[in-house]
Amino acid sequence: MNSTSNFFFTLLLTGLLVACGSSSSGGDSGDTADDFSVKMELPDSLTGGNSNSSRRIAGKIAEIAGRGGSGEPCSYLGPENEDDPFRNGYETTRFMISIMATWTCIADMLIELSDVVPRDGMIMETDNDTLSPDYESDDPTHYSVTADSDTQVTLRMFYGYPLDTPPQIGDSPQFYISWNKTDADTVQGRMIVDASAIDADDREPDDPDMMRMDFDFTAQQRMADMYLRFDQYNRWANGFRIQVTRDDSASPLGQVFTARGLIDMSGQFLPLPGISEIPQIQFFTVSDLLGNGAAIEEIQDLSLPLIVNIFQNNHLGDYLFTKRDIYFFEDDQDWEYINKTVTDSQYRGARNTAASGGSWLPFNPSLDMIIGALALDSDYFSGSKCAQLNDDCNQLLNAVFVDGFADQEKNQGSDPLDWRSAALAAATYLDSVYPNGVDWSGAFEQSFTPNP
Repeated sequence: MNSTSNFFFTLLLTGLLVACGSSSSGGDSGDTADDFSVKMELPDSLTGGNSNSSRRIAGKIAEIAGRGGSGEPCSYLGPENEDDPFRNGYETTRFMISIMATWTCIADMLIELSDVVPRDGMIMETDNDTLSPDYESDDPTHYSVTADSDTQVTLRMFYGYPLDTPPQIGDSPQFYISWNKTDADTVQGRMIVDASAIDADDREPDDPDMMRMDFDFTAQQRMADMYLRFDQYNRWANGFRIQVTRDDSASPLGQVFTARGLIDMSGQFLPLPGISEIPQIQFFTVSDLLGNGAAIEEIQDLSLPLIVNIFQNNHLGDYLFTKRDIYFFEDDQDWEYINKTVTDSQYRGARNTAASGGSWLPFNPSLDMIIGALALDSDYFSGSKCAQLNDDCNQLLNAVFVDGFADQEKNQGSDPLDWRSAALAAATYLDSVYPNGVDWSGAFEQSFTPNP
């Protein structure tokens, strides 16, 4: 799944990684500072920790406002294995929550910047001149901040406009964020990014084209809900949804954070001959305030080629499988309990592993050796035992995941039977990637009306 490495970085919308500002210097906007944070102080075990390879968004606005960055990056390491962020439920968790952490951090910086620029709705230019040799296509050329009411503020950023042909009031920005703060703890807001229009020259065809993030904070609970849309050029995904909730009324050593994720797939990560099924991927994760938690991932109808030795043309075959993946993790991001169970599987052809005569060194085992190593039935790979098309192969694939065969991670540890076990047993999943539950209609309209 090498393509997922590039996808991981472009999913963060190339160039939109930022050093969040925290300086208090700058001009006077005439308004009271919006002293709240959209970030939910997610523990490193959920995000992978901070990355030092961040870039700036809205850096030109920061310069105008006279605010320097604190050096805290809005960039997170995400999964440990960037080439395969769907390797297990925990990798998927860090992959998706690191995206959420990035964008809540970006929202924080933009909200801070709005405190030190006029909120009169006038479109202002930055010093990012499209004709300059220092022009950065992933930085805005113009922006505006509007006080919509005593409690609501909207910031718009425009990209790619020449200084002599600025955007006009009423033109759609490429970056929109609006928030409504009614008291110290009650904030609602929405961020919308037209990813296809920002840094279009460096955009890959399968990158997400639109993003929306809603946030709703009260004194008891903070929630952020993110939607990522892909267009027809992405070969395997229609959209992602990531929802993270922080329960501030819970015990710090209990279920403080709950994250749910859903990928609406359009094809297989690894397209294989004879497999036309569309997979489904969803996850549910819980964590205490320190970062001790557990993740459960449900994967249905995923393709899996088991290549034993590519150089020796030793291929154990292609499979379609459904897996339930449980992963308990500690605050230092180490595993505590790993349990993967294949609940359904089918053989889909392409096996050419020799029946016998293989070797362990060099690594080129034959079927009889694999049977012995994985403790399979002595007559496995014959008759109806994972030998013919569409045969059940649960025994093989469960052995593969349990024993770590073919570079799979082993099942290990034991269920601690604590609050995390109870939380996973009661897991509920997202049922749609769309804000309206049906389709993308109206999802990215640049308007926000807070709930009463």
